[in-house]
Amino acid sequence: MDMETVSQILMGHQQPSWDIFNATSAAAGPLRFLAALDQNDGSLVLPLLILLPFFVVSLFRHYTNSAVVLTYNDDPASIRLFNQRTGKEQSENLIDYILKKCPSLSDPARGATFKPSIWMTSGHLQTAYAAYRDFNSIYKIPYERELLSTPDGGTVSVDWAPSVKTMPADDTPTLVLLHGLTGGSHESYIRALVETMTKDHGYRCVVFNARACANTELTSAQLYCGSWTDDLRMVVKHIRKTLPESKLMSVGFSLGANILMNYMGEEGDQCEFLGAMSVGNPFDLMGTCLAIERGWLGSKIYSPAMGGNLRRIFMKHTKWFENSDIVDVDLVLRGKSIRDFDDAVTRRVFKYRTVHEYYRMASSSQRILDIKRPFLCLNALDDPIAVSECLPRDEVKNNPFGLLATTARGGHLGWFEGFFSQRRWCTKPLAEFCIALFEADRRSVSRTPSNKPKIVADVSTTENKKNQQDGNSGNPESHIVRNVKTLEHMDQGGATTMPLRNKMGAEQHTQKASHSQPHVDRQAIERRDKKNSLAIRSFSRKSFWATLLPLIVYYIMKRR
Repeated sequence: MDMETVSQILMGHQQPSWDIFNATSAAAGPLRFLAALDQNDGSLVLPLLILLPFFVVSLFRHYTNSAVVLTYNDDPASIRLFNQRTGKEQSENLIDYILKKCPSLSDPARGATFKPSIWMTSGHLQTAYAAYRDFNSIYKIPYERELLSTPDGGTVSVDWAPSVKTMPADDTPTLVLLHGLTGGSHESYIRALVETMTKDHGYRCVVFNARACANTELTSAQLYCGSWTDDLRMVVKHIRKTLPESKLMSVGFSLGANILMNYMGEEGDQCEFLGAMSVGNPFDLMGTCLAIERGWLGSKIYSPAMGGNLRRIFMKHTKWFENSDIVDVDLVLRGKSIRDFDDAVTRRVFKYRTVHEYYRMASSSQRILDIKRPFLCLNALDDPIAVSECLPRDEVKNNPFGLLATTARGGHLGWFEGFFSQRRWCTKPLAEFCIALFEADRRSVSRTPSNKPKIVADVSTTENKKNQQDGNSGNPESHIVRNVKTLEHMDQGGATTMPLRNKMGAEQHTQKASHSQPHVDRQAIERRDKKNSLAIRSFSRKSFWATLLPLIVYYIMKRR
């Protein structure tokens, strides 16, 4: 078709002829199809005009998948393991060890990509499916419930899988799980991981249900919030008392992840957990709230839905607040959003002056730097609730124990893959990370039966590093030697036998040549992932308009 013919058609002086679209035209395929369809029944053209571009983009997103992008410290801690072949200890870089043991995070050929369901490539669809799909017939987990009383008269529950009667107290590793806002052990994301860890790997799982959640009766005038870690601390002590020989790890989802990261930061190197995993963590509650309220879906659907869930729990237990001088029940009922509920209840019960003060103080991003155990943060960049702009990238980069893994898609606690979308991709990297740390603890040099975590911090301070580099400390290895003596003394006392060390350590340098693992070019992986992510986004936009514009041209020409 020449430009003169196009001009005549657009001016209405000539009717379009479908023969003018030859085989070399990029628009020939879809236009010929629509022309044939329009000759029979033109009523289907407009719906196809609307749906076809989205289908094409979904197809691109599905087949181009979503590579895992990693963020971590350039000078990570190292882990000390026992080599059975040589009979000696060896020091290994923590990140290299995790990437070697977790192919779902490091090896694209073995799962380090998330390929969303072809009909669910949007973060909103992933989130909605996770919230409303019935998974009862898929994940059947028999729990044994135990009720615990808090010092203030409150009640929390812990659900054991398998039950303590079925699996008596022994040294079987235990994973402690924390649910999201108003959730519980019944949530599909909880049961999916519990099924994997218990049935596939033989571990024990304990789900911590917060006050008034998962049919736990409220017995005091206090719910729970993102900054309240005392209940978790009590539960961990109870689990430790029940399972004195078991090693513990923990995973939190959404608000539960925020609580877990706050707890890890508060406990520091005294934490009972070997490590932790944070999934769909909002990190910055103030920023998350503002980001949700900016968009139409967030302000009209997500925020009212979360606020409504909180109000339903509140309404079941209004007897504790009816005569309260702190909470106005009528104000709670008039609220619509999650911010309204937090302003009417949460910040008043937990004695914050404003809801913004609560959001700022409860944000776990400010405690990331204080965590002294290996931790993995897993988030989707298209998460409409735990928004990507609130991710603590700088904090993770400055913590030698941290690893942040992001995927371009996945929604909020979604990551559904496969055509029927019954399985979550996220359970694979979570299980691998958990097993890797349990295995590292098992391979450590164990001189005592202590149940304390063997993975502890021994990272030189910035000042010590500078002194070593400048040669101002006399013997450049003196600081490291003192640390080694201290750790040996701690080993004899039963506190720890598996220290994590900074890569500057003398032992790291002396043993690196003889015990080095296959090198992982992490910077090359980051560059590749960033390049692929940008290319995929650009290609998706181009494919959308390349599909939509010819259809618009057809529609205009036909109507004229």
